[in-house]
Order: sequence, then structure tokens, then C-alpha cells
Amino acid sequence: MITKIKRLKYIGKFYDFSSKGDGLDWRRTTLLYAPNAYGKSTLVNVCRSLQSNSPQMIKARRTLGALVSPEAVVVVDGVNYVFNGTKWDRTCLAIQIFDAPFIHENILSGEIEHSHRKNIHRIIIGAPGIALAEQLAKLKLGEKERRQQLDELNKQFNMGQITQYSIANFLTISSDNEAGVQDRILKLEQNIKSKESEIVVRGLAYPQSLSAPDFDLTLANSIAKQTLASTHDVAEKFVLDHVRRNFSDSAKAKEFIRQGIDLVQADCPFCGQDLKNATTLLAAYRLPKGQIFKIDKLSFPLFCSLK
Repeated sequence: MITKIKRLKYIGKFYDFSSKGDGLDWRRTTLLYAPNAYGKSTLVNVCRSLQSNSPQMIKARRTLGALVSPEAVVVVDGVNYVFNGTKWDRTCLAIQIFDAPFIHENILSGEIEHSHRKNIHRIIIGAPGIALAEQLAKLKLGEKERRQQLDELNKQFNMGQITQYSIANFLTISSDNEAGVQDRILKLEQNIKSKESEIVVRGLAYPQSLSAPDFDLTLANSIAKQTLASTHDVAEKFVLDHVRRNFSDSAKAKEFIRQGIDLVQADCPFCGQDLKNATTLLAAYRLPKGQIFKIDKLSFPLFCSLK
């Protein structure tokens, strides 16, 4: 039981109220009376805030113009319950308040409705009734959620254009129809995959023309037109020009070159240069006339003209 309102500060009309001594202790029956706007409702709101642990109820009644937070201390069964301006240090659920808001919410508000009847049960039956009522409300809420789920499943089932059968109709399905179920399921799965593929194909972009890169093939065409015969002619002309330039008697040059090739070992007999870069050309000189051979252009210079 509430034994004392020990302190109320900056709450409504209570600018800085404190009760000292035993003269203001509450008894089993304590009557408070005062004219309107003297703080009776404010005191009830303080008790309701303590009972429901609702700090906002006190904050909403903070004294106008007060620059500091409200404070309250209520003594219940010898224990101090302190509001420090932000919240209560503990809650007292044992407080029961019967005022105009209680009547409006639980008993009568113009006409008696279903919610009023439920709340009256709480008052009459007591704590066991409250527990049973809460359990019943929880079960009813669960039933409502399950019904909503069932309605949603029925809606989806109907959208699929699937025929609904009762248990009795299900039991009358013939064995022939039952045997063909698997084939119908496979056909439906194929139709589903076909539709899915169609959706994927429709989402693809339209084909576009690709332009081929532009290459300059002039040099490649020129190289492709060359043959082994033309390469041989070029090499032969190069050798004959060299002979005319370096021999006074071109008719004797062939025999001179053949005898020189048979006698040469490693270096040029005239200038002493290494002939390893002229091996291809020297091999060409040794080939019989008319046989096709390959000549490395780096080996074209003969003997002392090597660089």
C-alpha cells in the first residue's frame, strides 16, 4: 500500500513539495480533496507512471517554465520508489487505479462493446482470469494468422487452375488415372522448363552486325606471289653480276670458282676473312646446274666482298 508521497518537484502544481515527519503518512483509507486544477489528476498520473513504468506521463506534466527535470519519491510498503528525472528506479505493479480513463477503457464509453466485456472479466476474475484471457487472446491471434495463411495458399492454388478434390472424391480416383499421374507431372515440368527458357530467350538482346577489322594486305599479297623459281632467278642474277664485276674473263669464272671451292678450308684465300657466313652460298655453288636451291641473302657476297 502507498504510505507516503515523499517528494514531488516541478510536476504540475507541485513546484517543490516534500512531506516530512509522520503527519502526512497515508492510512488504509486516505481521502484527498481539492478544487479543480489543484493537482489531483497530476498525483494520479504520478501513481499511474509508477505502476506502468511510463516516464513520459511525468515528463508531460513538467511544471511550465521549469528548467530542470521533474523529480518524485513515492513510498510503498516502506520502500522508496524514486523518479530521477528520466526514469523510475523500479516499478510497482501492485498499484490499482480506478479513475475516468479506467472507466472509459474498461467499462463504459457511450456504449458497452466487446472490448469492455473482456476487460470487465479481468476485473472480476482477477489474476488467474487475466492469465487465461491473455492465453486465449494469444491462441486467437495464432488462429487468425493460420487462417490468413490458409486463405493465401487457397488463392495461389486457384491461380494455378488446379482442380480441388475432397477426400471422398480423391478416394474414387481410378487406378488408370493414378497410373498416368507421373506422365502428366513430367509433361507439366517440361512445359514449365519451356516457359522458363522462353522467358530467358525473350530477355536476350537482338543480334547486331559486327564490322570486320580492316587490314592492309598489300605486303602479304606481294610475298604470296613469290615462288621458289623467282627466288632462284634473283640469286642467280646476283651471282652473275658479282662475277662480271670481279672477273676479267667471265667464261673462266665458273671453273675458277669450282676449283677454289674444292681447295678452300676455313678462311678466304684472298683476304683471310671467316667464311662461315657464306656457307649457304658456297653450298649453292656445289649444286648441279638446274637444281633448285635456297640462298640466304646474308650469304650472297662472295669471298672478299663479304661484310
